[in-house]
Parts: sequence; C-alpha cells; structure tokens
Amino acid sequence: MIIQPERGTRNVNANFYGMETRQIAMLNEIFGGVDLTKREMRTLVWLAGWEESTVVNVVSAIRKAIAAEAGRQEQPLRP
Repeated sequence: MIIQPERGTRNVNANFYGMETRQIAMLNEIFGGVDLTKREMRTLVWLAGWEESTVVNVVSAIRKAIAAEAGRQEQPLRP
C-alpha cells in the first residue's frame, strides 16, 4: 500500500496535496495489498505528483499487464 507523506513534510500547497491524495488512491486500487519497499513507495508517490492523465495511463497499462498475465496462467500447458 502506498502511504502519502504527511502534510507539512514537503514544500507543497494544499491543492497539490489533494491531487496527490486522489492519485495515490487510484494507485492503491492496484497496489493496496502489495508489500512495497520504501524505494518503490517513494517512486509511486513521485508518480502520483504527475498530472492525472499520466497516472491514469500508467494504471491502465498495469491493469492490462495484470490481465494478460492472468490469461497466460490460465492457458493449458503445451505437450
């Protein structure tokens, strides 16, 4: 799960913090149950600071990759 840094620990305004909160929630739909390293979490918090369309596209690509992997795992083994 991605944990947003506390308000006041960085030099960002309230609008940025609110936007980042929404972006992290979107990312946590995918990463909510995943044990992330501090470096991974820091990178995902950084990503959450980009514009919404960027985060939406990254989330979409990750969801497609998850679906494709699930589809590969359901395929029968070939002799």
